[in-house]
Amino acid sequence: MAIIEIGGKKYSTIKLLILFAAGVFLDGYEMGVVALAALYMFPILHLNQLMQTLIMGAVIVGSIIGLIGAGFLTDIFGRRTLYIYDLLGYIIFGVFQVITSNGWIIAISRLIMGIAIGADGPISSSYVAEIAPKDVRGRYLAFTNVAYVAGVFTSVAIAWIIFANVNLIPPDIGWRLMLVLGIIPAIIVFIMRRQMPESQRWLNVKGKILGVEIVKEMFTGLGGKFTILNSIIWFIYDMTIYGASLFLPTIIMKIFGTTYVPNTVNALYDSIFTLVLVLVATLAMLIIDSTGRKPIQIIGLVGMGIFLLLVPFGFENLYVLILIAIMFEVFNGLAGTTIGIFPPELAKTEFRGSAYGFAGMMGKIGALVGVFLVGLGTQTIGKSSAPVFQFFGVMLFLAAILTLFLVDITDMDLDELYEFKEKLSS
Repeated sequence: MAIIEIGGKKYSTIKLLILFAAGVFLDGYEMGVVALAALYMFPILHLNQLMQTLIMGAVIVGSIIGLIGAGFLTDIFGRRTLYIYDLLGYIIFGVFQVITSNGWIIAISRLIMGIAIGADGPISSSYVAEIAPKDVRGRYLAFTNVAYVAGVFTSVAIAWIIFANVNLIPPDIGWRLMLVLGIIPAIIVFIMRRQMPESQRWLNVKGKILGVEIVKEMFTGLGGKFTILNSIIWFIYDMTIYGASLFLPTIIMKIFGTTYVPNTVNALYDSIFTLVLVLVATLAMLIIDSTGRKPIQIIGLVGMGIFLLLVPFGFENLYVLILIAIMFEVFNGLAGTTIGIFPPELAKTEFRGSAYGFAGMMGKIGALVGVFLVGLGTQTIGKSSAPVFQFFGVMLFLAAILTLFLVDITDMDLDELYEFKEKLSS
């Protein structure tokens, strides 16, 4: 078992990575579970289209607040302080969302859960980047992204079990059970995080820059270039992922009907998509430190764009749509592994959390745009969504082009790029 020494103490790498990845796992779980819980929840609670979209997007809105807030605060107060308690909101309001049948309470509860989930992102990525040896740093950071996919897969598997046992678990209990199960790992991780150490890299620069200076450095010079590029790329990526994936089960249901595609079959299709995603993301994680970040991300984004352009052909034939979705997830497994790696690697320690938080926030804003484009931008979720998917495809090509302007620091130490530039200018 690999051991990492931090602050003179030795810690199990596996234990640390599990604690780091927990919040990202919960983010994936919440994205996957609400898409399938909605098949029960929306008809039972008689929710209108606006309320459905609000519930779908609530965690995303909360994540926007959590990402930018926690990213900034973790650069000032440290990685460990916020990390211990940010899951409390997720746990408490995770219970609130399932003890009511009021759409507004569900949406507000999920909003606050999203704040907690969003807060985990910049802290986890900053922490992992700062403690990992450079020869495996990409793999460690990619592990947190694989955890996201594993969270989606877990939610789909649980939903399939609940759908398959409708005689034992009535629909009104089923959707509540799907949503509440995510708090169990959150409670365990909350207890375990109390033993975590502080990042030594952060301790070395503690108090060097504060408040407005963090924002200034993050948006000027080399740091500013990378902050803006990563933010635009992440915006486009999340817009397409959330817009395309979150509503896919609902689109299948509305186009082909529950008689032809029962909920159990719909969930089975979703589990196949996420299993493919897990496998490809794991492969990308294993090769990322040898191949570099940029080739994986560019190939992934281009492939995703191509298959989103083909989505309308699947609206006429279910099996064509399933094949397109599977191929989309193959390339998503590549791009999704690297999207969250560039921001912490291309930011200085002084503003690493803030830069990741800003890029992640822009991603969640993109996700919100994607959800509303599909959820409210069409008269009926289904075949009329075709132009939106094609728009997503074109935007992914743009994201691939922007990736060309990023720097791949696969074989470099953190901050080395900035130190080299400073030496040249002195």
